[in-house]
Amino acid sequence: MYVRTIVADLVPGKTEQAIQIFRDEIVPVVREQAGYISTSIYIDHKHHQAQTVSFWESKEAAEATSQGSEYLDTVTAHLAQCVVNRQFDQWEVVFTDSK
Repeated sequence: MYVRTIVADLVPGKTEQAIQIFRDEIVPVVREQAGYISTSIYIDHKHHQAQTVSFWESKEAAEATSQGSEYLDTVTAHLAQCVVNRQFDQWEVVFTDSK
Protein backbone atom coordinates (compact mmCIF):
# COMPACT_ATOMS: atom_id res chain seq x y z
CA MET A 1 0.00 0.00 0.00
CA TYR A 2 1.19 3.52 -0.78
CA VAL A 3 0.16 7.01 0.24
CA ARG A 4 0.52 10.32 -1.49
CA THR A 5 0.72 13.43 0.64
CA ILE A 6 0.12 16.91 -0.65
CA VAL A 7 0.84 19.91 1.56
CA ALA A 8 -0.29 23.32 0.37
CA ASP A 9 -0.70 26.83 1.65
CA LEU A 10 -4.31 27.98 1.81
CA VAL A 11 -5.26 31.37 0.44
CA PRO A 12 -6.52 33.32 3.47
CA GLY A 13 -10.30 33.30 3.60
CA LYS A 14 -10.57 30.31 1.23
CA THR A 15 -10.36 27.42 3.73
CA GLU A 16 -14.06 26.56 3.78
CA GLN A 17 -14.25 26.83 -0.01
CA ALA A 18 -11.26 24.47 -0.33
CA ILE A 19 -12.90 21.93 1.98
CA GLN A 20 -16.16 22.10 0.03
CA ILE A 21 -14.40 21.67 -3.32
CA PHE A 22 -12.41 18.74 -1.93
CA ARG A 23 -15.51 17.03 -0.57
CA ASP A 24 -17.94 17.78 -3.42
CA GLU A 25 -15.74 17.83 -6.53
CA ILE A 26 -12.47 16.00 -5.86
CA VAL A 27 -13.62 13.00 -3.79
CA PRO A 28 -16.08 11.80 -6.48
CA VAL A 29 -13.26 11.91 -9.06
CA VAL A 30 -10.70 10.19 -6.84
CA ARG A 31 -13.14 7.37 -6.04
CA GLU A 32 -13.15 6.44 -9.75
CA GLN A 33 -9.38 5.90 -9.89
CA ALA A 34 -8.07 2.33 -10.08
CA GLY A 35 -6.39 1.23 -6.87
CA TYR A 36 -7.86 4.01 -4.74
CA ILE A 37 -8.51 3.15 -1.08
CA SER A 38 -9.21 6.34 0.89
CA THR A 39 -8.31 9.97 1.36
CA SER A 40 -8.28 12.53 4.18
CA ILE A 41 -7.69 16.24 4.44
CA TYR A 42 -6.11 17.96 7.44
CA ILE A 43 -6.28 21.71 8.06
CA ASP A 44 -3.93 23.85 10.14
CA HIS A 45 -6.04 26.98 10.56
CA LYS A 46 -3.33 28.88 12.43
CA HIS A 47 -0.76 28.52 9.62
CA HIS A 48 -3.26 28.44 6.72
CA GLN A 49 -2.09 25.05 5.48
CA ALA A 50 -3.80 21.91 4.26
CA GLN A 51 -2.51 18.38 3.88
CA THR A 52 -4.19 15.57 2.00
CA VAL A 53 -3.26 11.94 2.42
CA SER A 54 -4.57 9.45 -0.12
CA PHE A 55 -4.11 5.68 0.17
CA TRP A 56 -3.52 3.49 -2.88
CA GLU A 57 -3.41 -0.30 -3.29
CA SER A 58 -0.04 -0.29 -5.05
CA LYS A 59 2.88 1.85 -6.09
CA GLU A 60 1.62 1.65 -9.68
CA ALA A 61 -1.82 2.97 -8.71
CA ALA A 62 -0.28 5.86 -6.77
CA GLU A 63 2.11 6.71 -9.60
CA ALA A 64 -0.65 6.56 -12.24
CA THR A 65 -2.36 9.44 -10.43
CA SER A 66 0.70 11.43 -9.36
CA GLN A 67 2.37 14.58 -10.66
CA GLY A 68 2.04 15.01 -14.40
CA SER A 69 -1.03 12.77 -14.67
CA GLU A 70 -4.26 14.04 -16.17
CA TYR A 71 -6.04 13.04 -12.96
CA LEU A 72 -3.85 15.15 -10.66
CA ASP A 73 -3.85 18.07 -13.09
CA THR A 74 -7.66 18.02 -13.00
CA VAL A 75 -7.80 17.76 -9.21
CA THR A 76 -5.33 20.58 -8.60
CA ALA A 77 -7.12 22.81 -11.12
CA HIS A 78 -10.29 22.56 -9.00
CA LEU A 79 -8.41 24.10 -6.08
CA ALA A 80 -6.41 26.71 -7.99
CA GLN A 81 -8.23 29.64 -6.35
CA CYS A 82 -7.78 28.25 -2.85
CA VAL A 83 -4.29 26.79 -2.52
CA VAL A 84 -0.72 27.63 -3.54
CA ASN A 85 2.77 26.19 -3.08
CA ARG A 86 1.88 22.50 -3.28
CA GLN A 87 4.42 19.89 -2.22
CA PHE A 88 3.83 16.28 -3.34
CA ASP A 89 5.36 13.18 -1.74
CA GLN A 90 4.76 9.46 -2.05
CA TRP A 91 5.35 6.92 0.71
CA GLU A 92 5.18 3.17 1.12
CA VAL A 93 2.97 2.15 4.04
CA VAL A 94 4.90 -0.40 6.10
CA PHE A 95 2.66 -0.42 9.18
CA THR A 96 -0.78 0.82 10.03
CA ASP A 97 -3.11 0.28 12.96
CA SER A 98 -6.74 1.09 13.48
CA LYS A 99 -9.37 0.22 16.00
